This record gives sequence, C-alpha cells and structure tokens, in this order.
Amino acid sequence: MKSARSLALAAVTSIVLLAGSAFSAGAWDSGDDPPKPAPPTDPGVVAPQSAHPQYRGDIVFIPAGGFGFAHVSCPAGMVPTGGGGQTGSTLTLLTDSLPSSSGWTVGVKNSDTGQSNTASAWVVCTAA
Repeated sequence: MKSARSLALAAVTSIVLLAGSAFSAGAWDSGDDPPKPAPPTDPGVVAPQSAHPQYRGDIVFIPAGGFGFAHVSCPAGMVPTGGGGQTGSTLTLLTDSLPSSSGWTVGVKNSDTGQSNTASAWVVCTAA
C-alpha cells in the first residue's frame, strides 16, 4: 500500500511539474515576437557604423559531400580581431574558423551528398 501511495504522489508531482514547464515555456515564447531578420546576402560591410566594422565575404559553393573554404579580407590598414562563418544548410557544417594575417577563413564540410550548399565568412576589423 505504501508503494502505491508513493507512486501516485510521484505521478501527481510529475504532472504538476510538466504543467508548470509548459506554462513557463509558453510565457517565454508567446508567438508575438517579431520575426528574426534574414542575414545579409550581399558581401560587403555588415556594420559600417561600428568602431570595429564587420565585413562579409562572397558566398562560396561547397560541392555535395565535399569540403571547402570561405575567406574574407579586411580593408587595407585594418587587421582582423574576430570572425566566423555561416552556412546555407543544416547539413553544411563549419569545421574550422581562424584568422589569417589579412582576414578570416572558415573550413566547411557539406555532409549532403545530393547537392551543393553555400557558405560565407565574416570578419571584424580594427585599425592597425
């Protein structure tokens, strides 16, 4: 009898906790949030008003099942202080992200064996 009562108490506690979690999640995501803006698609300056402007490189195509690199350079007189990359598919993964003397490079693996996918690099630059 004691184990049946403990089991019932555990079940009720679980239901209350799950209901509270669902309420909390709903409170955080009401669905009224504005849509996330699309990332820029054109290469060039992403944040020109910043003290440390960001530049986005050209979009490169990574062949199906292949590996490639995307690179972006800082303008003359500037050095890279950060950077990263972006892919066009969840099946395309950044494998490397590193600075060079003039910009930023990302390594990209396309695990989709059926089609090519896209990637690009971005860099944050600071006056040298």
